Amino acid sequence: MFFIKKIFVFLLLIITFGCTSYDINKTKSINLRTVSIETPSDRYNIIFKEYLKRKFYNKKNLEPGFILKTDISFNSNKTMSVSGLAVLNSTKAVVRYSLVDNGSNTLIKSGSIKTFPALSSSSNSLYSNEESLKHIKERLSQSSANKLYLLTKVILRKLD
Repeated sequence: MFFIKKIFVFLLLIITFGCTSYDINKTKSINLRTVSIETPSDRYNIIFKEYLKRKFYNKKNLEPGFILKTDISFNSNKTMSVSGLAVLNSTKAVVRYSLVDNGSNTLIKSGSIKTFPALSSSSNSLYSNEESLKHIKERLSQSSANKLYLLTKVILRKLD
């Protein structure tokens, strides 16, 4: 029984020291890469760009190594509710992006990201419909920025 306790303590120590000796230098090299973001200058593209800037925030003023060209657009459709009594508006965001190396101007990755639809109810008031659509587009911009940030980080990690 004493022998089993020694083995258990020994394995616990190995696991503890193995997890704490993780090489942090690998993640530091990825975080030193800076990305410049270019978008058109309409309302929702600027909102989208600001959410991306918050994600790619870099404390050091380094020369950007990559340029991320993005464009967000929204598609709205009318759908029926589950009970079939009301008409709902379904809005999706589509982000087209391309990641370009700043030094050699080579295209690294391009594509598009689609979000899940966001539903809004239709009201008799035009003001409430417009405000609801504005809030949905802002939420979809934030969600799309999070998805694109994660995708870009994965792409940059594969470059190493």
